[in-house]
Amino acid sequence: MTRLDDRLAALRAAGRAGQARGQGLGAIALRRTAEAPERVVVIDGDRVVTRGEMLDMALRLGGALRERGLQPGAAIAFQLPNWWEACVINLAAALFGYRLAPLMPIYRSAELGMILPACEVQSIFVPERFGTTDYPSLVAGLAERPAHVFTVRGAPSDDDFKALVSGAPADPKLPEEDDIKIVFFTSGSTGHPKGVLHSHAGVDTMIRTTASFWGVGDADTLYVPSPIGHIGGSIYAFEFPWITGCRAVLAERWDAAQAVRDIDLHNASLMAGATPFLVNLIAAAEAAGTSLPSLRRYICGGANVSPELVRRGLAAFPNAVVSRAYGSSEVPLVCPGISTREEAMQRADTDGECTADLKLIGMDGSDVSEGTDGEIAVRASRMFLGYLDACDEQGAFTPDGYFRMGDLGRLIGGRFLEITGRIKDIIIRKGENISPLEIENALARHPAVRQVAVVGIPDTERGEMVVAFVVPAARKSFEFAAMTAHLTALGLARQKFPERLEIAEALPLTAIGKVQKAELRQLAMARAGETA
Repeated sequence: MTRLDDRLAALRAAGRAGQARGQGLGAIALRRTAEAPERVVVIDGDRVVTRGEMLDMALRLGGALRERGLQPGAAIAFQLPNWWEACVINLAAALFGYRLAPLMPIYRSAELGMILPACEVQSIFVPERFGTTDYPSLVAGLAERPAHVFTVRGAPSDDDFKALVSGAPADPKLPEEDDIKIVFFTSGSTGHPKGVLHSHAGVDTMIRTTASFWGVGDADTLYVPSPIGHIGGSIYAFEFPWITGCRAVLAERWDAAQAVRDIDLHNASLMAGATPFLVNLIAAAEAAGTSLPSLRRYICGGANVSPELVRRGLAAFPNAVVSRAYGSSEVPLVCPGISTREEAMQRADTDGECTADLKLIGMDGSDVSEGTDGEIAVRASRMFLGYLDACDEQGAFTPDGYFRMGDLGRLIGGRFLEITGRIKDIIIRKGENISPLEIENALARHPAVRQVAVVGIPDTERGEMVVAFVVPAARKSFEFAAMTAHLTALGLARQKFPERLEIAEALPLTAIGKVQKAELRQLAMARAGETA
């Protein structure tokens, strides 16, 4: 058995598998295609793919993989931009019982050298070249590599995607609904990527729960700029169109001006993206003289989202509910946003309405009351089965099965969650706990501040020193005196004021828009050493 099979057997024995009651995507696609084969599933530039076309290609791709010896339960991976071919690969995996490992295009030998053997990946789909990277050569240089390396949008060959989908279609072999569908890899405090296991039923439950909250149906179009190598992009490109009847428009790279044109062209009604996407989209729409009238919902998450940015989005897009959202790779979309524009404006300082079983845990391990900060723990049928490596689960769950999200928050009005900090992102200054998020939100209210991140670095006098990194708004300047005056005017406690201000042209971000605070800490410590 593969390691994935071993892990699934352990999770079934522990009663973790089988909790969700959703369906498998393969069965859904077969039924949906029979109902309306001409229905569009995905748009990628000039390429428009219908249900009938995608199902036909997926059956042919499954047949080609079967001919090469891949049996149900085998792990396949892709390392692709937001290309429509990845949607076909995902569907083929769902139809033939393959486990899928989406990988970010930014991964190099360090990440691939760990992930591919851990999943025992037997085949991988890569671009022949994307940007300046030769992906087949990258995979070939690994000490342990898959038996099959297939190229997408490459030169004609027997192992190119076009050749694979030109053979005869095969009869599908649908997996069990509680089998592992997909393995996402997420970074964390462990120092290595952790494999997050989701079942077919769990993913289906996740989509249906969220779609019900958003009211997604066959009249909707999702604009998808978030990378499909991450859970934030893949579910919108792969699952939503089949389960809800909507269609997805893929963006190969994030380009705010192009996004504005595409949203207006395709009458896109929904978009989800991290903070920088929303910042850039507002600016690009303003420059183009459009309010994106078709957009009815923008979900912003994955990084700190200030209340001021939410309100700017609501003002820029008057037909849209712009709100923060909250979740993780382990429990996606715990809070899928806020229902109405009115509530979004009133609750701009929250991270959305909770649609999962959530509790807040105090320092003594007891549940805390509403309005009090506590550690966020969540339990839901759509949550992950577990980690690929069982060792990663140490301390991850409460005894009654709630997943510890690693964040601090408080519940407001019985259903709105406000994130107040990350447990391991607390700055301890002179014995006092300081939340970087609180300072970031305060600084983000200054008109000269475009983006901000706050970190703590070691300091012999204070224990930790508070350092603010600020990207000024266009044609604006921001100085230490202005920062102090602004925080004073807001009435923020003096001990929360940053001792240092670093002006930056941009903040270092991951591919999904999260600020790389570890990099900022290293930079701040290096500069502190230069001035010591």
